[in-house]
Amino acid sequence: MEERGQPAAAADDDANEDPPLSEPQTQIVPLAPPPFPGAATYVIQIPKDQIYRVPPPENALIVERHRKPEKQKQKSLCCGARCLVIGAILFFICLVIGITLLALSLTKKPKEPTFSITHVHVKNPKSKSSSGKNSHPGYEVSMKVKNPNEHGIDYANSGGASLIYKEKTLGKGKFPLKNQGGDDSTAVKLVLDGSKGPLPRDVKKSMEDTDSEVRVSLALKMDLSVKVKGFIKTWNMDTEVECHFKVSTLGKGTRVLDQKCEAEFKG
Repeated sequence: MEERGQPAAAADDDANEDPPLSEPQTQIVPLAPPPFPGAATYVIQIPKDQIYRVPPPENALIVERHRKPEKQKQKSLCCGARCLVIGAILFFICLVIGITLLALSLTKKPKEPTFSITHVHVKNPKSKSSSGKNSHPGYEVSMKVKNPNEHGIDYANSGGASLIYKEKTLGKGKFPLKNQGGDDSTAVKLVLDGSKGPLPRDVKKSMEDTDSEVRVSLALKMDLSVKVKGFIKTWNMDTEVECHFKVSTLGKGTRVLDQKCEAEFKG
């Protein structure tokens, strides 16, 4: 009886044991057909050593290239604003200079030209006329004329010039200079024809006495028409010139000892 009961127990043990594990089976799930003919789905595997947490340097260069146009645009805007400011400043400066020049041209009166006598020469002091009497000699007065103005002077309509000794007119002539540039110094030779009438005794003695010097004080008077054209306004002024000078002799070797010349505008 006991031997029959043992197999039953063994059977119970076999029933309690876990059934043997079956081998796993691979299930293939078919992919959905591609939406278009010839299309396919690809899976790209990237090696782990090529996955970067920090972008590589070439990526930074690409980003920098994209940023440059924006920076250049900002830079061009700054340059444009700066150019506008500089242009406005230059325009203001030019405007101030223009107004200043205009004011000076309208209010600043030109300066009188200056004169100085360099030499005096008597022409034919002992010549005789056909009647046997001494004729009146002529005179040549060399001068230096200085224009102190920036603009030129026109003397075209000037009057005459006279050489005088103690209120006695010795000779008359015409001022020869027609035009003169700005800040210019010009040598002028004034030719005077002798006046009629007897010569003053001192003048005649100074011409004839060649052995000793006989000093003579003379005066030269000129009526000039001075025209100065400025930037905007043109000045037309009658000018009186008067030179008082002393010569060593009116004969050979004349020297100018001292002089004083003054020019004055009359309008």
